[in-house]
Amino acid sequence: MPRPLRRLLLALCLVGLASPVTASAATAPSPVSVGFDVSFPQCGHTLPPSPGFGIVGVNNGHGFSTNPCLAFELVWAQDAANAAPAFYLNTQNPGPAGAPDWPVSQATPQACTGNNSTACAYDYGWNMASASYAAVLSAEAQDGAASPGAAANAAHWWLDVETANQWETTGGLYANNAANQSYDQASLRGMLGYLQSAGATQVGIYSTVRQWSAIMGVTSAFAGIPVWVPGLAASLTQAVDACTTTSFTGGRVALIQYPSQGYDGDYACGLVEAPVTISVSTAGSLGFSQQLVADNASGAVTYAQSTGQPQLLVSASGLLTTSGTLPQGSYSAAGTITDASGDTGSFQVTLDVGQLVQQLPTTGRVKVSGSAHYSTQLAVTAANPADPPTFAQTSGQPQLLVSASGLLTTSGTLPAGTYSAGGTVSDTLGDTGTFTFTLTVGQLVQRPPLRASVPAGQSATYSVQLDVGANLGPITYAQTSGQPALVVSATGLVTASGTLAPGTYPVAGTVTDTTGDAGTFAFTLTVTPAAATTTTTTTPPPPTTTTTLPSPPRAVAVIGRAIAGRTRILTVTGSGFYGRPRVTSHPGTRVVVAHDTGTLLVLRVSVWRGSRNGVFVFTLVFRNGQRCRVRYVQG
Repeated sequence: MPRPLRRLLLALCLVGLASPVTASAATAPSPVSVGFDVSFPQCGHTLPPSPGFGIVGVNNGHGFSTNPCLAFELVWAQDAANAAPAFYLNTQNPGPAGAPDWPVSQATPQACTGNNSTACAYDYGWNMASASYAAVLSAEAQDGAASPGAAANAAHWWLDVETANQWETTGGLYANNAANQSYDQASLRGMLGYLQSAGATQVGIYSTVRQWSAIMGVTSAFAGIPVWVPGLAASLTQAVDACTTTSFTGGRVALIQYPSQGYDGDYACGLVEAPVTISVSTAGSLGFSQQLVADNASGAVTYAQSTGQPQLLVSASGLLTTSGTLPQGSYSAAGTITDASGDTGSFQVTLDVGQLVQQLPTTGRVKVSGSAHYSTQLAVTAANPADPPTFAQTSGQPQLLVSASGLLTTSGTLPAGTYSAGGTVSDTLGDTGTFTFTLTVGQLVQRPPLRASVPAGQSATYSVQLDVGANLGPITYAQTSGQPALVVSATGLVTASGTLAPGTYPVAGTVTDTTGDAGTFAFTLTVTPAAATTTTTTTPPPPTTTTTLPSPPRAVAVIGRAIAGRTRILTVTGSGFYGRPRVTSHPGTRVVVAHDTGTLLVLRVSVWRGSRNGVFVFTLVFRNGQRCRVRYVQG
């Protein structure tokens, strides 16, 4: 069974020709690129419907444990559109002081005598991965796999590296120094080593830049390993965009996690791409070649062209060539790409032959006082420096003048307004194109205030000063609408003609400065009704009664940590916990009581991605009105 489908992004490696132009918008993600990950918190609950692919957590929140619903959730993943499940493992390295499973006498894969060392940390990680791998084999066998080992090795494995797990560098039992960072790194290398020795060929790492650097420090030991990243996206659209994020290992960004339908959604990177457009002269189309380059790929990429022959030819290595001299026009080639790891994608490239494409500038602005001396040089792509293009103006005279070399000038001082010029461009090789240019002269721009509100009782004395920018010298306002309710003076002071009834009063007009620059203004005054006067009657309170409340609930401790962007199980110990209280915390956190025993509350805590870490407070509100507060840790 292959891993969840991934697709490749296509880029263009240009060699001495014109720069590419990004063409159309990205296509919609493929259904098999959108999936979910589940684990022990989803035991006994409805699983996400219709996943494109599924990732199943093997452990019960920490290493050397097994998700009690592993086999059940594996069946769910196998029913996905892409029936190739993936697995993720909890990782950790608490050191010998905090690990009951710490090796004390182990000869392989490294010699360990039980001390805090690189060798023992490596063996610890090796043993932890071995236990998880065995759990997967058992689940595959339970679900009827013909060859549990083959099924496990064909899956993609992810190592979950988070500060919520126990690490020497973050757990508090050891110092956060280079030596202990090397031990944490060794534990993770041991897990990678075991999975690779068992036959797994697709292993990646789940983490964030912050958590990775806090635990592992700066290291090149995991260079090139693919990553699965949470916390960067709040929607599928943002997840697609996040695929361009820089990887914390240096490997490809393969998955982005984001919240979806109340679950952890996942997007397999690489499906959204923009086609590439290249411009070349008609003469240059003979002997034209460009190397296509697939971004976000693992190893060598093979191209398979499906459209565009015979004019355009794409070799298996991605070399784009033409079949000879091509007439003026646009030619497109498309097909599929596959890398050495089995990742797939598509490519599309368009070659514009003999088309001179206008470049910036295409617009300009100038004051009236500077318009007589205004000039700008027009430009087009694919122009041979030895064969400059010729511009032929067809519109815009006499205010704007375009020379044969593309120099645009004015015929003199122009009144405030908008002026456009257009025409054609050609070279001696037969390449042609068009050009346009728009010049805005002397435009004054209104700035706030644009609207205001006033009570009817205060409208008679209301006034406000309008503001216009980009002027040279004083501004003169000329009102064209809004009288007699509102009056605008020549200096832009808006006043009311008297007390106004509740309603909306718009006013508008024109503005000019002393050099001829011009513009418009608009302002709206909303008059609100006067505040109503109310009379309050005081009624004596009813007789009080005495109610004896039960003993207040008492919280002793919270077991577990909340994690931003994840759902975690936390347990509150204490007394008086009856009736499934309502539990609240800081914004972005949703808490559901899964179980209560009177002395124990089991909470399912979902934290919005991007929430900050720290110490926060759960407030337990019971049906009888009593409350209880308890502190918990997030991060």
